[in-house]
Amino acid sequence: MSRWGASCNIRQMRNLLNVEKRTGFAFWLLLILLTAVALRLYHVTTVPPGLTHDEADHGITAVAILNGTREIYFTVGHGREPLFDYATAGLMALLGQQGWVLRGTAVIFSLLLLGAMIAWTRLAFNNRVALLTAAGLAVGFWPVMAARQGLRSIALPALFTLALTFFWRGLQKIESGDWRLETNKSPDHLPTSHFSLFTFHFFLAGLLLGLTVYTYIPARGLWLLFPALLLVGGVWDRRWLRRAWGGTAVTLLLAGVLAWPLFAYLRANPGAEIRIDELSAPLIAARQGDLSLLWANIKGGLAIFTFAGDTAWRYNIPERPLLGPVMGGLFYLGIGVALWRVASGKGQVWGVAGRNGRLAYAAALIWLVGGLAPVLITGPELSMTQGMGMQPVVYLLVAVAIDWLWQLATVNS
Repeated sequence: MSRWGASCNIRQMRNLLNVEKRTGFAFWLLLILLTAVALRLYHVTTVPPGLTHDEADHGITAVAILNGTREIYFTVGHGREPLFDYATAGLMALLGQQGWVLRGTAVIFSLLLLGAMIAWTRLAFNNRVALLTAAGLAVGFWPVMAARQGLRSIALPALFTLALTFFWRGLQKIESGDWRLETNKSPDHLPTSHFSLFTFHFFLAGLLLGLTVYTYIPARGLWLLFPALLLVGGVWDRRWLRRAWGGTAVTLLLAGVLAWPLFAYLRANPGAEIRIDELSAPLIAARQGDLSLLWANIKGGLAIFTFAGDTAWRYNIPERPLLGPVMGGLFYLGIGVALWRVASGKGQVWGVAGRNGRLAYAAALIWLVGGLAPVLITGPELSMTQGMGMQPVVYLLVAVAIDWLWQLATVNS
């Protein structure tokens, strides 16, 4: 056989394997998505039974919007960000003013979160981690419960994960040198800072990140993930920092511009946000020298994963932890794997936003801490909603652990 014929056969075999991999991924992805849709829609109006007072408030506000109300912040229910209510009103305009439309809005945001998390984990990790994360989000008690209640908290992780996905894609573009702009090469083969403020991926990331502020209170701290990633990468390698700071600045600047009207309103109307005063009581006590309440909440907040969870019956089986024993063990193992990957990574971060890059594991850990922070302040009660920002990364870390065990078993087999 000629060399040309042999090379053709090799290419054909590789193409066949790639097709089989794509087909296998598509099959499992479709199965996971269908399962997720079924678990979220089956008897959605009766399980859980009735509407909580918070759900009823959302429904009333959505109807008020249809009747002409236009507010940037709603004071009903001790204060509430508006995005979920406007989304519900939009669906009601199309489908009617029904209770199932209210919960249907939550289902849509939940499925949007699932799709966004699949997209980001494929970019940052690999297909196996993406499928495992999606499977956990599809069938896990916490994400299914959150999807079946018409509450604004579900909108936060959906939009935040989308923002991170576009941001990550932007990092990949600049790392690969694909700026979609004319670039000049410096002697060390690094592109100079020819950057457009309207670079597509960073622009979309900023738009979505700014919208998260209009979803739920924890978004006001979760955005710190983006500058934290820039800081971590910059510590590892300043050359990477020179390429990544511009896109990060675009994202944060646009997010700030979009968020400013809400903060301006709250500053001008300090009495509108009663809930913040209620939730900040442990911090106020700590500033006055009494750390007992904050310390009790920290201990209770750390226990929600595997020991004792949300005590509020409205959003959880009282005191049921987020994860069972097996999933909980994998979650802790996933944290360990992520810490090891971050600590043992090489100093050079070039190409780190690619698959299984060092920065991806750092992102998971920072995201977890940022999402858990509100729970550590307020305690386990209502943690099913207060900790919603970290929901996707909890199941990601479980997937990271399974993927690591899979690779370990493959190497040793």
